Parts: sequence; structure tokens; C-alpha cells
Amino acid sequence: MKTQILMIAGLMIVLSSCSSYNYYSVSNKNLNGNYRTYAWLPESKSKASNIYNNDVATDRIVEAVSTELNNRGFRLNNKKPDLLIRYTAVVNKETRSYNEPVYYDPPGRFVPRVGYHRGRAFYYYNYRDPFPVYVGNEYRTVNVKQGSVIIDLIDRKTSKVIWRGWAEGELSNPEKAIAELPKVVSNIFKKLPG
Repeated sequence: MKTQILMIAGLMIVLSSCSSYNYYSVSNKNLNGNYRTYAWLPESKSKASNIYNNDVATDRIVEAVSTELNNRGFRLNNKKPDLLIRYTAVVNKETRSYNEPVYYDPPGRFVPRVGYHRGRAFYYYNYRDPFPVYVGNEYRTVNVKQGSVIIDLIDRKTSKVIWRGWAEGELSNPEKAIAELPKVVSNIFKKLPG
């Protein structure tokens, strides 16, 4: 009994640790030793909407990105940086469509049967519970909120984006979405080459 409870608890932990976000990145230039310092673009250049449009979300994104860059050997330099950092955090309302099978579950009933015992016939009733019958599909639409967090690394000299990493996921709870921002940013930076 204890092992079953432990196995169920372990499975729940593994499933809850799975991220509901998908992570992507693109780059047009290798981030080799040419870049050592970074600075943040003014907040007006970064965009946030709905859930992420508050100081708590902004602070979490900035702290998480700064931590990731510092861990990779970059240093903050507001006077003459090699890289400029910009983020975009948006929430869009989308419609998802589902095509689900529909089944008819006929009611169970008692069916008369004939049995034989020692050469003699006798009657009895047997309960039959038939299998569900497939009758078609039901098409339904659901409104969901789709969140995106985008981080751009921009070459200061050319003003071109050299790397973009982003995460997209379904948001159902605003508190959880903001609390997960450091983890989301960390997973975005796992896509950063080198």
C-alpha cells in the first residue's frame, strides 16, 4: 500500500513539473566571445499587456534574464554595452476547436434466458449491460488565453536582433503565470547557443 501511494505521489510530481509552455529560439549570428556586456532598453521599448502589465511581472522578467546572463558570463554595463536586451510579454485571446466523439449508452436490462440442468430446461433472467455505441462527433469551441514571453538580444552597434527566444503557453491562472516567469525565462535561455 505504501509503495502504491509513493508511486502515485511521484507520478503527480513528475506530471506537475511538466511545463505547459513550448519554447523556441532563432538567431542569425553566433554569440561567441564578441559580446561581454549588456544593458536593458528603456521600458517604453519593451511591451507587456494584460496579465504581464505590472511592476511585479516586469521585475521578475528583468531579474530572471539578468541572472541568466550573469550566469553565462555577461556583465551589466549601462554606459557602453555590447548587447541590448528587450522583452515582450503579451496575452492573446484565442479560440480552440475540439472534435470529440459522442457515444450512446443504451440502458441495461434483464433478458430472459433458457438454461439446462440434468436434462431439464429452466428459465431465468440475465442482466445485460450493452457496450456504448458510437453515434458521431460533437464539434465545440473554447476560448483560451495564450501567453507569450519574448526576449531579444540586440547588437548595439548594428541595432539588429541577433537572438530571439520565446515561450508560448496557455494561461488559466494569472497568479500562476506571473509566479512561473523565472522558470519560463530560464527555459528560454536553455535555447541560447554557446
